[in-house]
Amino acid sequence: MTLTPSSFALGGSLAALALGCTALAGNPDRSALPVGPMSCHVETVARGASLTVTGHVTATEDIAGDYHLRVAQGGVLMNQSGDFALRAGETAQLGQVTLNGPAAGLEVDLTLETGGRRLHCPEET
Repeated sequence: MTLTPSSFALGGSLAALALGCTALAGNPDRSALPVGPMSCHVETVARGASLTVTGHVTATEDIAGDYHLRVAQGGVLMNQSGDFALRAGETAQLGQVTLNGPAAGLEVDLTLETGGRRLHCPEET
């Protein structure tokens, strides 16, 4: 077998792909890994008998995209979505939902799309 420069390029590409998959597989809770020009998280805060769920995004460079916040609990489903645009270094709130009751059974998903990339944001407790 003869190794050519293209063999090395293919090997390097496959190694990078394997490392990327390993990093994602080693992060089952989807904690805040920056993806490209942004990072994000969902904050859930209990205040008395209510819960407030808020999405947050921070830009590391100028970005624009769409968000979708889905909150479900006990048969109640709430969806919020819209556009966002941020300059580098800015942080913004993307959606906010307030519910009555405990956090038990709460399901939250904040998804951001920008530049052809999709990011599922982790929930902070």
